[in-house]
Amino acid sequence: MRNLSPFIVSVILLLNTLSNALADTERARVYPDNLTPVRVQLKWLHQFQFAGFYAAIEQGYFRREGLAVELIEGSPTINPSLEVAQGRAEFGVGNSSLIIDYNNGLPLVAVAAIFQQSPFVIIARRDPALMTVRDLEGHTLMKEAHSEELTAYLRLAGVDLDQVELVDHTGDITDLKQDDPSGIDATSAYLSSEPFDAVEHQVPYRLFSPREIGINFYGDTLFTSKTLAETEPQTVDAMRRALIDGWLYAQTHQDELVNLIHRAYQPSRDPNWLALEATVTLNLLNSDIVEPGYMNPQRWRHIADKFVAAGLLAADYRLEGFLFEPDHPVPKWLYQALAAGILVITVVILVAIYIANLNSRLKYSIRCLNQRTRELESANRKLYQLSTKDKLTGLANRRSFDMLIDAETARAQRSNQPLSLLLIDVDHFKGYNDQHGHQKGDQCLAAIASVLKDSARRAGDLAARYGGEEFVIVAPNLDATQAQHLADGICQQVAALSRVHPASPHQVVTVSIGISYSAPGAPLNSHALIEQADQALYRAKSAGRNRSVLYRDSGQTDPEQTARKDSPA
Repeated sequence: MRNLSPFIVSVILLLNTLSNALADTERARVYPDNLTPVRVQLKWLHQFQFAGFYAAIEQGYFRREGLAVELIEGSPTINPSLEVAQGRAEFGVGNSSLIIDYNNGLPLVAVAAIFQQSPFVIIARRDPALMTVRDLEGHTLMKEAHSEELTAYLRLAGVDLDQVELVDHTGDITDLKQDDPSGIDATSAYLSSEPFDAVEHQVPYRLFSPREIGINFYGDTLFTSKTLAETEPQTVDAMRRALIDGWLYAQTHQDELVNLIHRAYQPSRDPNWLALEATVTLNLLNSDIVEPGYMNPQRWRHIADKFVAAGLLAADYRLEGFLFEPDHPVPKWLYQALAAGILVITVVILVAIYIANLNSRLKYSIRCLNQRTRELESANRKLYQLSTKDKLTGLANRRSFDMLIDAETARAQRSNQPLSLLLIDVDHFKGYNDQHGHQKGDQCLAAIASVLKDSARRAGDLAARYGGEEFVIVAPNLDATQAQHLADGICQQVAALSRVHPASPHQVVTVSIGISYSAPGAPLNSHALIEQADQALYRAKSAGRNRSVLYRDSGQTDPEQTARKDSPA
């Protein structure tokens, strides 16, 4: 109301006061003593996504309206539309696909659109083979039961769904890990939750959003059965009022609701995770434009038209009877008191102006949400980089190596391919540091890291800083001869840097390398592979350094065949 004249504001406040008074009178008549029990089927597990319900219970808004509300937790396989249509719940929280269910014959009525922007996205493994949404063809997509919105997105984006293997959603983001035998490549997700799960579990990911092609539907929507809407409209209206008040409270008491959810509903969730979810969730409400629950019939028609274009809804779909319209009987005396024609005309004009400007304000909000989404994705990328990269050298860090080596060992055995491991140590590095200082020492390590990065250029190779002056290279599908050749080249290139090192018998900085090798099909685990590389490195040092040594299964090393010394540059 910020742009309205004081007179108009006063009139609207008067109408609201009279309307609330009438509603209170009606509630007193319908609920004189007892509360009316109602069940609400949520669409997912307890989290900030449903904060309005928790606030309405905690603050007594449902009780004020004469309702005793029971919340039923959802799951990836539960379809709230069926739960309400089949009488197992009086209310449910659904998606924009409710319009499809309605036209397919389910007797449902949309009551209030809580999220003005849909949080639905697709999260895919960060893989060079999955750069665009169309790359999902030939891959596996984990999809929940009530996500037709994403089906529409995929079809309108040109994805051939016959080429996508669809599997049931497990609710576990770690199914996307590359070493997971289930082979999940992508999953349906909520922008407000799963990206944080991915970061928490160190799962690199890529987002595909329907908004990239102009699909922007309502999100979580309160709905009920057609029977309840027709026979007990006062109960439906009471639920709507209380829930809206709950969301208004949640917006201004975010920390309080996070603590409540952690304490009473989802103690397994970290409060920091819930706080991050809350930030994104509240942005989806568009509360700076409309109050929670606002529904525009024209926007529902636009949503239905998108489903028609995707082949999910018939072109002659019905919207009549789908949207709940509360019926508040008004006494005759009120009509007489408010019969002034000028007031009615002013209010009508005001509403018309508001509706005319709503679309432009919604578009502005969409741009803001997209900007916030990009900022969130950038922050997640930076967080991933910080958790997996060594700051000094730019190589992968020890954590990345530990995460990869088990997966690569298992993959080599499954695919019957060789795997080589190079453990690299800078010779006499303490003496170099003592003579030249730590700053020069850091520069030396960075230069060696550059050599290793250039040497490990094949797809699947990983060069990492193992710790201090030690480095490691994981080389899938590289046999012993090739690994020895790679190690010899590294020794030569490091010596060719010609970094003066008087404390070394070679007079320049050199490296020693231990090589371990897993033959195709060999029953070798990652710990043994590392231990063997370490033993080979010890022999390289004992043999005079500036050389590479290949570990032999017999435990014996032939210096003539497995150790090669390179002359300093």
